[in-house]
Amino acid sequence: MPKPPRPTITIPLETEVVEQHYDLFIGAGYEKKAVVVRLDVRRRDWVEHLGLPAGTRVRWENMRTVEVQELSNVHVPIVYRIRVGDGVWVDESGERRYFGVGEHLDGLDLKRGVTCVALRAAVLLAVVGCVGLRTVSWLMWELFHVETSKSALARWIEEAAAELPDAEGMVRRLTATRPVEEAHLDEIFPRGWGRGCVMVVKDEHGRLLAAEEVESRTNAQVEVFLRKLQSWGLEFKRFYIDGCEAYRHAIRAVYPEAIVQYDYFHVLQNIWRHLWRGMVKHRKDLKRAAKEAKEPAEGKRLLELAKRLWAKRGLMFKSDHRMSPEERQELRDLMAVDPEVSVLRGFLEKVWGIFRDSQGELGARQRLGKLLKRAEVKPGSPYEKATSFLAERFDDMIAFLRCHGVQRNSLAESGIRCLRRLEQGHDGFRGSKGRDAYLRLYQAIRYCG
Repeated sequence: MPKPPRPTITIPLETEVVEQHYDLFIGAGYEKKAVVVRLDVRRRDWVEHLGLPAGTRVRWENMRTVEVQELSNVHVPIVYRIRVGDGVWVDESGERRYFGVGEHLDGLDLKRGVTCVALRAAVLLAVVGCVGLRTVSWLMWELFHVETSKSALARWIEEAAAELPDAEGMVRRLTATRPVEEAHLDEIFPRGWGRGCVMVVKDEHGRLLAAEEVESRTNAQVEVFLRKLQSWGLEFKRFYIDGCEAYRHAIRAVYPEAIVQYDYFHVLQNIWRHLWRGMVKHRKDLKRAAKEAKEPAEGKRLLELAKRLWAKRGLMFKSDHRMSPEERQELRDLMAVDPEVSVLRGFLEKVWGIFRDSQGELGARQRLGKLLKRAEVKPGSPYEKATSFLAERFDDMIAFLRCHGVQRNSLAESGIRCLRRLEQGHDGFRGSKGRDAYLRLYQAIRYCG
């Protein structure tokens, strides 16, 4: 019985490259577990494409085959096998004119061996997706059947960043589209560094503007950074900062008319730090009393209470409007068995009320005055330290009540989280150059499209 003929397989293939360069198309087929699309640059009418005089003859030298990988939406890789060479023609004076074909093949990157779509996908994963280069390499193969290495990806990102304006140019481009009046200033301590930090500025539109690596947050170094931003055309009217005194002094020196708002998150963070230390001491006292108790039952009760305080430590500092009904009941039960928790909650409610319920600056100052007179605010107590902290920087804390257009919270933490995700995905940046490249690419992709 004769062997049946081998069936012919038609591959329906519609890609951006095929549509743009259909005049180069020779054919497509399945070879060695890959879809291979064959193109030949000699098929194009280069006289018309280059606008050469009629009758000009284009010759080809150094013909070679280049393979370019495409993002594949099928179960096998897609490869463009392209016959390319150096085109040459003779002008009217008899001089030979050469031209390269790479710049005329839109969507194909002959140097890197991938399509521009694949290149964009890799950069998006690394920069916007905050994925490490080793993982990007794995994802490009598993998702799109594009094979590349970590070192090649690093070069792609460096080369892509080199095509963008520098840090000042990116800032000027961003401010040209949306004016900037606010600076949300914070810092990040990079992984693996024994010293120094990176200051980060975010604007009121939620955009990362700049990052500056410094050895320490001194008045002089912060001032140098702010003067650089000022030279870039940034005239900030409002600043949002944490408790760093160097920030406040540098702002007064460079932007004397600017309003400074102490970020509400950092206000609470500092207060909680004092109160938490007091609660830790209280818990240690309970455990000590449990050991010294004469009655075993009393000792057991105190020890159980100490364990319960540790288990519910987060609940004691949680605001009421964020609690579930079950959590509110748990807190009431805890306050019933430990008066110290009741004192803590009463103090916290008054602190929250200053920033949440005050009707203007005068109302906030009146609430602070009442807080200072509470019974638990004794010399040397955690409550006294918390109220002293409030009193020292209260003008900056309530700028949002005094000045129109100032908000209570800063946006800086979201910028810090963004840089931290990038840093963690890449096992930490090796220097300011790599961070600058990623930041400018992030700005270009997220804010400039």
